Amino acid sequence: MGIENFLMKDPITHISVYEPTDKNTGAEVSFSTNSSRKSFHLPKPPDPKSIRPMAIESFAMDPQTYYEWMNACEEYCKGSKS
Repeated sequence: MGIENFLMKDPITHISVYEPTDKNTGAEVSFSTNSSRKSFHLPKPPDPKSIRPMAIESFAMDPQTYYEWMNACEEYCKGSKS
């Protein structure tokens, strides 16, 4: 029996999402069908301060931060040439 048959026999009837109660997990998601319920935790999102945008996106978001990151890259490259 394929997934399509399973879903057609027992469709999801309710979905709930809750804020995480543990600081090491993401949101809790629970869904129900007529005959069962399943709950799981989403992965915890990374700290927004640790996410580094890519390429020009960095400059578009915050030119000062982009400038600081480029200086940090330059310093790193100077240090690795030794």
